[in-house]
Amino acid sequence: MKPLLCSGLLGLVSLVVAPVQVRAHAIESSLERLTGLTDSLSLESQFSSGEPARDAAVRIVPPDGGPAIELGRTDAGGRFVFTLPPQASRQWEVQVDAGPGHRDYLELPEATATPSLPARVSRSHPYAQAEGWAFVPPLGVLAVAGLAGMLRPRRPS
Repeated sequence: MKPLLCSGLLGLVSLVVAPVQVRAHAIESSLERLTGLTDSLSLESQFSSGEPARDAAVRIVPPDGGPAIELGRTDAGGRFVFTLPPQASRQWEVQVDAGPGHRDYLELPEATATPSLPARVSRSHPYAQAEGWAFVPPLGVLAVAGLAGMLRPRRPS
């Protein structure tokens, strides 16, 4: 019984003293029209931590809610160069999908947009990402619950 009591008390202490660090990271993208012989667009996408959004799916989404058109995936540096399909118009949006909770939507830049003024409309909603000791308090709660169950008075049989 004493080892269980000690583990329960240790769990209670971990609830009080464990540092909890939870950071969220959003996806941030920029889209610009390249000048040259082709009418290409250059996309660069990264997380707020600065890490590139590798292998993120890039799609264009019609304004009427129809099916999105898959254009490709970002490279190891979070970059992707593409040309719009003929059916896409200015009202369509570019979607960057780097996994659950990491989506970015960008408006298409004007045909006259200069490379120095990239279009950027980010509507990503980051989920919190637990790091470090963040999992210790929930384990402490379980330990305290187990301790309470052990110390509960029992009826004699």
